[in-house]
Amino acid sequence: MKKLIFTLCFISASALMMQVSAQSCGSNGSGACQVTGGPSGGGFQAPNTVPCAEQGVAYSSAMQFAMFSSFNFLGQQDVDSLEFISIENLPCGICWAVNQTDKRYSSNEDGCINLSGTTTDAAGQYKLAISVKAWINGQANGQTIPASLFDQTGVRLYLRVKSNGGTCVAVDTAANSSANLNATQGGCATAINELSSSVSSLSIVPNPMNSEAVFSFMAEKNADYTVRITDVTGKEVSVKQVEGRTGENRVAVERNNLPAGVYFLLLTDGKNVVTKRFSVTD
Repeated sequence: MKKLIFTLCFISASALMMQVSAQSCGSNGSGACQVTGGPSGGGFQAPNTVPCAEQGVAYSSAMQFAMFSSFNFLGQQDVDSLEFISIENLPCGICWAVNQTDKRYSSNEDGCINLSGTTTDAAGQYKLAISVKAWINGQANGQTIPASLFDQTGVRLYLRVKSNGGTCVAVDTAANSSANLNATQGGCATAINELSSSVSSLSIVPNPMNSEAVFSFMAEKNADYTVRITDVTGKEVSVKQVEGRTGENRVAVERNNLPAGVYFLLLTDGKNVVTKRFSVTD
């Protein structure tokens, strides 16, 4: 597989917090969507049964689920209840809401997630990143499970976008089933989906790039980050772990024979994710 090569260097600067909104952008409650029942064995409806969003066309669809009674994460865990905290990596312009006001569901309880809005993002499949709070094994306190860890339970949710008047292609789970937060998100004017307005200085220069570019971001504190590059279908072409420092961080991105086209750079600290769209030209 062709790779991009990353080099990380640090420049001291004022600290800013990188944070994705933990709230849904629709109205949670019984009016969000109609519950018709999830799979009998628990989990979410099959990804290919969720209708495609069409570029530039208003979209609304209810994704049905039956809350898990257990899941396998560091061993088998019995689920008492689970609360949705955030759903990221949605195409820009698409919001989510659930039919429970508190976003919390008991084991085996049916529910639905309404996905609605209008997107002009690139056609392709978007692998959603879900963060939850889980009450498991009879424990009184819930545990927050960030998207990067919840992905390891095997939950795979997708939303497809088709071109205006185009065809809705089948989900290719093999393309990114091994990667966390591996979506084709991008195309927002700010290049960040549901990101706090406190974030600044997120950039790739030059963009488009020919042979190399520099991706820079601000970090509130020292932390480990994962940098991923995906193509427009969501296929991962590179992944790199980096040690971020407080202030401005710069990542040198080298083309290394990557074909010309549109790509997305995803930066995550395991809880929050930001995305930058960029192009490679000959």
